[in-house]
Amino acid sequence: MSRRTRLALFLGVGLLSACATPQYQTSVRLLPPADAAGRACVQGCEATKTRCQTQCQSRYQACVSTLGPEVEAAYVRALGQYESQLKDYAAALRHSALQAEFGWLHRQHYGYPFGWEGYWNPWPMPYFPPPPEPVMPTREAVQSQVETERCQADCGCLPAYDGCFVGCGGQRISETLCIAHCPSPP
Repeated sequence: MSRRTRLALFLGVGLLSACATPQYQTSVRLLPPADAAGRACVQGCEATKTRCQTQCQSRYQACVSTLGPEVEAAYVRALGQYESQLKDYAAALRHSALQAEFGWLHRQHYGYPFGWEGYWNPWPMPYFPPPPEPVMPTREAVQSQVETERCQADCGCLPAYDGCFVGCGGQRISETLCIAHCPSPP
């Protein structure tokens, strides 16, 4: 490998590594209050949170139990879309095969309309690969999507608990830490 090639490779790797963006993760710690009254208050907050989560889960299950016909209709629509995507995919495969087989007919011989024996074309026809194969929908995936759209799984119990916890004298500490591609300290 020549010196120039090694230098270009080194610079390319350096530029790519410099482009990596840092990834952060936020964690929350709850520090309970020090006094007995504050701890008793926190126990009341926990009971309220548990009751909220139980009621929320009951409402969610009731909502899910009514979605049967809607899930079936959505699944039939998804199968119809899949069938249409399969037809498009088959057409794209045929087009790609024809392009691979007969692409040489469409090459342009610049300056020579019919080409000549000694001419080499450095710009062959561009190759367009077929699209990715469509994925068949599953009833479970469609049901999960309909449930997400129609039923509310989060009732806001945790933010209410955090507010109650802080109101009882506890502390809520949020920490954001870099977990990947961290910048070096100055």
